[in-house]
Amino acid sequence: MKNIEHIGIAVKSLEASNVLFSKLFGAPPYKTETVASEGVKTSFFKVGENKIELLEAISETSPISKFLDKNGEGIHHIAFEVTDLLSEIERLKNEGFTVLNDSPKLGADNKLVAFLHPKTTNSVLIELCQEIKP
Repeated sequence: MKNIEHIGIAVKSLEASNVLFSKLFGAPPYKTETVASEGVKTSFFKVGENKIELLEAISETSPISKFLDKNGEGIHHIAFEVTDLLSEIERLKNEGFTVLNDSPKLGADNKLVAFLHPKTTNSVLIELCQEIKP
């Protein structure tokens, strides 16, 4: 793993949260997009070298909707950048981690992603990200 790619925060209202976090960071989000396959609308803020992703559910079956129902708003996941997502998935499976998706999925912000089950990572949802190269 190379570095923390971003921290994901589940929110009830992306619009209201964008206003709040824009005031907090002193700048608007640099990107907003919908990831239909995950049932979310996201926005990204740059904070120094770091990124914060806000996630709003767009369907009741979205993982974010389920998270909000159970936990309320707050930190949803920590994402780590990797160079070779397929190799990292295999390495982590061999180390005993449960990978929620065996093959990478298209995620937000031009990334391929995979997730590790929180039951194998001290209750923290871990996202692995690899930038899609043109």
